[in-house]
Amino acid sequence: MNVTVVVPVHNNSSTLKRVIAPLKKELLPGDRILAVDDRSVDNSCSILSELEIETVASSGKPGAAGTRNTGGFLAKTDWILFVDADAVAPEGWREHLSRRSGGVQAVQAVYSRNAVGKSAATFYKNYYYFHTFTRRIRGPYIKGCGTFFFAVEADVFGKLKGFDENIAGATIEDADFAERLWASGGRIIIAPEIEVFHLREYTTNELFRYEWNMMKAKALYILRRDGSRGAPSISVAGFREMIPVLSGALFSWVFIIGVLLWATGVSQGVFIAAAGLLVTGAGQASFKYHAAHDGGFRGVRACLFILPDLLLIAPATAAAVMAYLAGRRY
Repeated sequence: MNVTVVVPVHNNSSTLKRVIAPLKKELLPGDRILAVDDRSVDNSCSILSELEIETVASSGKPGAAGTRNTGGFLAKTDWILFVDADAVAPEGWREHLSRRSGGVQAVQAVYSRNAVGKSAATFYKNYYYFHTFTRRIRGPYIKGCGTFFFAVEADVFGKLKGFDENIAGATIEDADFAERLWASGGRIIIAPEIEVFHLREYTTNELFRYEWNMMKAKALYILRRDGSRGAPSISVAGFREMIPVLSGALFSWVFIIGVLLWATGVSQGVFIAAAGLLVTGAGQASFKYHAAHDGGFRGVRACLFILPDLLLIAPATAAAVMAYLAGRRY
């Protein structure tokens, strides 16, 4: 196989050198790196020129989907590998990719269990995806994808007409693509040996803003789709692996309702709150154990984000329903 590595770029001057170096190091004859600039206003393009990376301007709509499509449609190789401009590939990525590509149409890497900085919010974001992509998935095939490091056959990408550019930002354009790939008869295999280290850091506000936008986009996606493509692909994990999240989204609010009832003088509220907290905690026990084990005190602090994150799911879904009823589809 030969590969075009497509790196979408938007004001990523602080991370490009660390991202490009391990990609260039392992390229084989016939491989190519193509950076696609999505209207950057920093010196990203100058850095790419310094690194001698072929760069083109995005010809698609602003955002992740249009930028990736520009690079994907310019690829002349057998495979296309999309790598985000804040995602550092591990040593040996090229060999692992070749080994995993046989008999499938796409290959998905995973988040690293490590995270930059000292922020508990950053660790929570990274470790949640690591835990979801590796510990919960029974594999080897997955229904979704994450385009931070995602390889797909160029012919398949062309037949599916790339990502849906009506999906703004970087939310569920990858889930939509994965669903269409599966509906066309393709398969995506997960490569847990390719642990990708992310360089983006999050404050608490940035984390919850990201989560809100993601959850709302997923709900709108489910509402607007027709029934011709089977079950929706809203996560790399399947429905069974997502049960702890779905139950937590419900029982976290049972906990809140119980607390409110108790506060207003309803004694049974204590038992309702306890039941909600118990079910929510049981569903997240594995995540909390491994986060504390791998992340130490930072991992323990990251567990404090679980409950508010789960509580966001219901109001974000309600906001999506309201928007949909008002005529919004994306």
